[in-house]
Amino acid sequence: MRPNILLAASLDLPPQQTEHPMTFRVLGPHERGRFAPEAWGHLISLSGSGLINPAELEHLIERALSQIDGRIVLDDLRALMEGVGFMEDGLAGDNVTVH
Repeated sequence: MRPNILLAASLDLPPQQTEHPMTFRVLGPHERGRFAPEAWGHLISLSGSGLINPAELEHLIERALSQIDGRIVLDDLRALMEGVGFMEDGLAGDNVTVH
């Protein structure tokens, strides 16, 4: 029996709820002062909704910390995300719309 199935049995959860356990990201001391609450909340909401996975969340955090000087606000974060081709509607930035 796989460990996550065992966990599901011990918690009385269906196996599908433990296939991709939810991660919880806490800001480290060096990150805490850099992210504005709105920017951090936006990242957490994207992660919680499934639009980004934990690896993508970490990548976005690292890019924001390295590429944005000073306080990271929501507009800065959105500009960074658009610059790497991420659009909040879940579509890649290279999609072509035909009218």
